[in-house]
Amino acid sequence: MKHGVRVINEIYWLKALLELEQIKVTQLLSLSRNDPQFLNQDLHPRARYTSDFKILNAPWSERQYDGIALAYGTILSFEIQSGEHVLKEGTKDLYDRYLMTVFDTPCADLWEMHDDYIHVETLGSIYYALNLRLKGLNRGTRESLEINSFLENLRREIYGFEKDGVVLKSKKSFNTEPVGLDASVIILFTLFGVIKDLDLLNSTLLELYYYLSPDGLGLRRFIMGDEKDVYFGGGVWYILNYWAAEGFAKIGNKRKARALLEYRYRFPLPEQINDDTLIFSSEGKEVWIERSRTENAGIPGPANPLLWSISEFARVFPDVAI
Repeated sequence: MKHGVRVINEIYWLKALLELEQIKVTQLLSLSRNDPQFLNQDLHPRARYTSDFKILNAPWSERQYDGIALAYGTILSFEIQSGEHVLKEGTKDLYDRYLMTVFDTPCADLWEMHDDYIHVETLGSIYYALNLRLKGLNRGTRESLEINSFLENLRREIYGFEKDGVVLKSKKSFNTEPVGLDASVIILFTLFGVIKDLDLLNSTLLELYYYLSPDGLGLRRFIMGDEKDVYFGGGVWYILNYWAAEGFAKIGNKRKARALLEYRYRFPLPEQINDDTLIFSSEGKEVWIERSRTENAGIPGPANPLLWSISEFARVFPDVAI
């Protein structure tokens, strides 16, 4: 498979990021899990940098296991498709151990908004990366047996986030009940490939659209107790539409899937601040845009649209189109 220059540049940017952060990973893995510093965000690899590796959003940059796992998984997927060797084996071994060590501790991801919970989307991203890693190892080796055993246990834990036929958002620990709805769980059934049960996918989609969709098409991020997503006004996120489209395609409803892909073309505004899906008034929208200008070095509002949304549209479209 041939890859464009831009894609290869992005892959090698991710490679540089992981190599830059591997000193932190080495130091962290030397600590005991019981060490009070083990969850210190400053000790974990950063998941947020500018293109020239300047620190971005410092308070939210570390202990984002899903960001690290997705970067790692993207490189591994590229290696499998292209036959190129991007990361050294030593670097891979280091990140294997890191992800298998931290998976059951809270993730500080900005997407999740709750840094004292374990999030099923984070577990899914770790499963995705290490499953790709397993495909690149020779069967029967110590490394492959260890990762295979870990993935079997992780899959069971991920299924433990199901309650009453719906995959829920978070747990305080693996021994507690899952809580909250989060539209990102759809990716567990699609890209991550960890949950194969299509009846569970169908019932989860129905629940998400009942509680998180303002119009039967767009999806907001999450609801947890009385708390709703209000980031940048609480509008819909196109990337969630694309994941839902992929989900509906998997259960055979391609008409719904196509409608979800086309949804973004109805609105001239960036995602998250679509006028007819706002939680707040139009005045409230202006407040959020001005706040974002302050928080994002003068850039007003969210990206227009976000790069990951464009990427996911391109990835999902072939599976949805007839």
